[in-house]
Amino acid sequence: MATQRVVRAAVVGGGAFGESHLRTLASMPDVELAGVYTLEQVRSAELCGRYGGVGYATLDAVASDPDLDLVCVVTPEDAHFESFRVLAEHGKAIYVEKPLATSLEEARAMVELSRSITAMSGHCLRFESRVAHVMAQRDRLGPVRHMSFRNKRARSEKEVYGRVHPAYGIFCHDIELANAFARQPFDRVCALETRFSEGQVDGMNILIEYPGGVTCSIEGGWYLPTQEALAENDRCSLDFAGGTFEIHLPNMGFTFLDSNGYRFLNQQYEHNVYGMEFGALRAALEYLVRCVRTGTRPTVSTIEDGFEAVRLVEAALVSAQTGRWINAEDMTRRGES
Repeated sequence: MATQRVVRAAVVGGGAFGESHLRTLASMPDVELAGVYTLEQVRSAELCGRYGGVGYATLDAVASDPDLDLVCVVTPEDAHFESFRVLAEHGKAIYVEKPLATSLEEARAMVELSRSITAMSGHCLRFESRVAHVMAQRDRLGPVRHMSFRNKRARSEKEVYGRVHPAYGIFCHDIELANAFARQPFDRVCALETRFSEGQVDGMNILIEYPGGVTCSIEGGWYLPTQEALAENDRCSLDFAGGTFEIHLPNMGFTFLDSNGYRFLNQQYEHNVYGMEFGALRAALEYLVRCVRTGTRPTVSTIEDGFEAVRLVEAALVSAQTGRWINAEDMTRRGES
């Protein structure tokens, strides 16, 4: 049997999520980690020393590397577009972290740039094992009737992720999942913001209606007190004609009790077993590597899916600002203007 070629991959971005990508790629046997590009040279050297590869001096150096197959864009949320544009123009396969962009104009441009390359948006919860199981059951269960998502994060996270609105920093995963389960673009949306501290708003409530009367509610924000035991408390309920699924994150009946209280251990993301990374991010990158090898376009968590999530986020933001329902047609005109 012929041996499959190794896919050479690099990461643009050296923050916490960038390191997650480096660690995951370095643990994949059919991937060679080529290196990382980040603006901080000391951080670049540290990451290369830990995971291998070289520190690229510039983004252009990454894009022009002739032996590089795949690049993960893991820059701050509002800085995805420029990296994506440069890499796409050089024909690289791209995994771009969520959200795809923080404006409709940039998201639409990224859809156009992606048409001639292999590219995927970073909504890796589509690859979380329980979510993927429900996705696989959709045809048997019949149409979805209602979806509800709740996402609570520790208040300390706002210091970092409050650089963008929680609709982008927290809810874009839920919005992309809601679109996927509904199997169609949204019809209209209404949203309210919650504010009780300085800076960015602290939370949001979103109500979405899809054609045919399918509804979805999304709520949450930086509500949990700052502590080490529980950094996130998420759950979703998915009501289909043929039954209801309940999913809780990260609680899977796996806890640790010590003098600091209960800790809920998440096995679905950045789960390390004997030096190998498993979980949703690993599964998403494995899927994209397979697409790169076979020369096929991803059909899960596509750039178009990422765009539709951005379009709904922007509609929710307009709704919160104006105090009214926003129709999908309003955002179509807004995105094209």
